[in-house]
Amino acid sequence: MTSATVSAASAPVVGGGATLYGWSDVRAYTVIAVSRTGNRAVIQRDKVNLLNGPSSGEPDALVSYPGGFAAHIEGVQRWSIEPDPNGKTVEVSRRRMKNGDYVWVEVGHPTKGGNRVVFGRRAEHYDFNF
Repeated sequence: MTSATVSAASAPVVGGGATLYGWSDVRAYTVIAVSRTGNRAVIQRDKVNLLNGPSSGEPDALVSYPGGFAAHIEGVQRWSIEPDPNGKTVEVSRRRMKNGDYVWVEVGHPTKGGNRVVFGRRAEHYDFNF
Protein backbone atom coordinates (compact mmCIF):
# COMPACT_ATOMS: atom_id res chain seq x y z
CA MET A 1 0.00 0.00 0.00
CA THR A 2 2.56 2.54 -1.09
CA SER A 3 -0.04 5.29 -1.52
CA ALA A 4 -0.41 5.33 2.26
CA THR A 5 3.31 5.82 2.93
CA VAL A 6 3.65 9.20 4.59
CA SER A 7 6.37 11.75 3.98
CA ALA A 8 7.22 14.68 6.22
CA ALA A 9 5.33 16.93 3.80
CA SER A 10 2.02 15.23 4.58
CA ALA A 11 1.81 16.08 8.27
CA PRO A 12 -1.61 16.49 9.91
CA VAL A 13 -3.09 19.99 10.11
CA VAL A 14 -6.13 20.77 12.27
CA GLY A 15 -9.12 21.24 9.96
CA GLY A 16 -7.37 19.47 7.10
CA GLY A 17 -8.41 16.28 5.41
CA ALA A 18 -7.34 12.75 6.24
CA THR A 19 -7.97 9.46 4.48
CA LEU A 20 -7.95 6.16 6.36
CA TYR A 21 -7.16 3.13 4.21
CA GLY A 22 -8.85 0.01 5.62
CA TRP A 23 -7.78 -2.75 3.23
CA SER A 24 -10.17 -2.32 0.28
CA ASP A 25 -12.32 0.42 1.83
CA VAL A 26 -11.24 4.07 2.07
CA ARG A 27 -12.79 6.49 4.59
CA ALA A 28 -12.78 10.29 4.75
CA TYR A 29 -11.88 12.12 7.98
CA THR A 30 -11.06 15.61 9.26
CA VAL A 31 -8.09 16.31 11.55
CA ILE A 32 -9.39 17.75 14.84
CA ALA A 33 -6.24 17.66 17.01
CA VAL A 34 -2.47 17.27 16.64
CA SER A 35 -0.11 16.54 19.52
CA ARG A 36 2.53 19.06 20.53
CA THR A 37 5.24 16.78 19.11
CA GLY A 38 3.33 16.22 15.86
CA ASN A 39 3.58 12.42 16.22
CA ARG A 40 -0.06 11.83 17.17
CA ALA A 41 -3.33 13.16 15.84
CA VAL A 42 -7.05 12.72 16.32
CA ILE A 43 -9.20 12.42 13.21
CA GLN A 44 -12.99 12.56 13.03
CA ARG A 45 -15.19 10.65 10.57
CA ASP A 46 -16.77 12.86 7.91
CA LYS A 47 -20.36 12.79 6.69
CA VAL A 48 -20.40 10.97 3.37
CA ASN A 49 -23.13 10.32 0.85
CA LEU A 50 -22.85 8.14 -2.24
CA LEU A 51 -24.22 10.29 -5.05
CA ASN A 52 -24.44 7.70 -7.80
CA GLY A 53 -25.59 4.46 -6.16
CA PRO A 54 -27.24 1.75 -8.29
CA SER A 55 -30.76 3.12 -7.69
CA SER A 56 -29.82 6.84 -7.78
CA GLY A 57 -31.07 7.52 -11.29
CA GLU A 58 -27.82 9.37 -12.05
CA PRO A 59 -26.42 9.02 -15.59
CA ASP A 60 -23.23 7.50 -14.13
CA ALA A 61 -25.06 5.29 -11.59
CA LEU A 62 -23.17 2.23 -10.42
CA VAL A 63 -24.31 -1.00 -12.06
CA SER A 64 -25.24 -4.00 -9.91
CA TYR A 65 -25.53 -7.58 -11.13
CA PRO A 66 -25.78 -10.97 -9.34
CA GLY A 67 -22.64 -12.70 -8.11
CA GLY A 68 -20.04 -12.69 -5.35
CA PHE A 69 -21.26 -12.54 -1.73
CA ALA A 70 -24.28 -10.37 -2.56
CA ALA A 71 -23.71 -8.73 -5.94
CA HIS A 72 -21.03 -7.27 -8.18
CA ILE A 73 -20.91 -3.49 -8.51
CA GLU A 74 -19.25 -1.69 -11.42
CA GLY A 75 -18.60 1.99 -12.04
CA VAL A 76 -16.80 4.94 -10.47
CA GLN A 77 -18.15 6.06 -7.11
CA ARG A 78 -18.94 9.75 -6.54
CA TRP A 79 -19.26 10.93 -2.94
CA SER A 80 -20.23 14.13 -1.17
CA ILE A 81 -17.92 14.60 1.82
CA GLU A 82 -18.15 17.17 4.62
CA PRO A 83 -16.87 17.41 8.20
CA ASP A 84 -19.15 15.93 10.87
CA PRO A 85 -18.70 17.44 14.35
CA ASN A 86 -20.49 14.36 15.77
CA GLY A 87 -18.46 11.79 13.81
CA LYS A 88 -16.50 8.97 15.43
CA THR A 89 -12.96 9.93 16.43
CA VAL A 90 -9.84 7.85 15.90
CA GLU A 91 -6.36 8.44 17.33
CA VAL A 92 -3.46 7.85 14.96
CA SER A 93 0.30 7.86 15.48
CA ARG A 94 3.35 8.30 13.28
CA ARG A 95 5.52 5.19 13.17
CA ARG A 96 8.85 4.38 11.62
CA MET A 97 9.02 1.23 9.53
CA LYS A 98 12.04 -1.09 9.40
CA ASN A 99 12.95 0.32 5.98
CA GLY A 100 13.10 3.86 7.42
CA ASP A 101 9.81 5.10 5.94
CA TYR A 102 7.22 6.69 8.21
CA VAL A 103 3.54 5.78 8.20
CA TRP A 104 0.52 7.01 10.13
CA VAL A 105 -1.47 4.16 11.66
CA GLU A 106 -4.55 3.94 13.86
CA VAL A 107 -3.42 3.52 17.50
CA GLY A 108 -3.68 -0.11 18.56
CA HIS A 109 -3.23 -1.51 15.05
CA PRO A 110 -0.10 -3.01 13.46
CA THR A 111 1.78 -1.19 10.71
CA LYS A 112 1.09 -4.06 8.29
CA GLY A 113 -2.11 -4.09 6.27
CA GLY A 114 -4.97 -1.65 6.66
CA ASN A 115 -5.65 1.27 8.99
CA ARG A 116 -3.03 3.57 7.49
CA VAL A 117 -3.74 7.28 7.20
CA VAL A 118 -2.71 9.88 4.65
CA PHE A 119 -3.18 13.58 5.38
CA GLY A 120 -3.98 16.46 3.07
CA ARG A 121 -6.96 14.93 1.25
CA ARG A 122 -10.32 13.33 1.90
CA ALA A 123 -11.32 10.27 -0.10
CA GLU A 124 -14.09 7.71 0.19
CA HIS A 125 -14.51 4.30 -1.45
CA TYR A 126 -16.69 1.38 -0.41
CA ASP A 127 -15.81 -2.06 -1.75
CA PHE A 128 -19.23 -3.53 -2.51
CA ASN A 129 -17.61 -6.65 -3.94
CA PHE A 130 -15.82 -7.76 -0.79
